[in-house]
Amino acid sequence: MSMRDYEGERLVIWLAYFTAPSRAKGRRALKAKIGLKELVDICRELGLDPIEVDKVHPASKIRGLVAVRKVNSKVKIIKEISRKVGQLRSDKPS
Repeated sequence: MSMRDYEGERLVIWLAYFTAPSRAKGRRALKAKIGLKELVDICRELGLDPIEVDKVHPASKIRGLVAVRKVNSKVKIIKEISRKVGQLRSDKPS
C-alpha cells in the first residue's frame, strides 16, 4: 500500500520532524528525544488514528513515519504533537 492511497484523508508525520539534528535534515519542531512507539501513542491520545509505516526519511535517513487522520493542517498537528511531547517530558521525574 502506497501513501498515495491515503491522499486527502491522511497526513504523513515523520519521526525526523522531532529528532533530526537540524532543520535542513528534516526537523520541523523543537528537538526531542522520542521514539516511534511514543509518537504513535501520542497521536493515538490526540485522536489522530495513527498508522505506523516503515519508511526512511529521505534527508535524515531516520526510520519511521506515522500516517494520521487529517483533522487540521499539518503545521497545527505537528505543533500539537510537539506540545504533547513537551508535557510528557515535563511530567517525568528527573
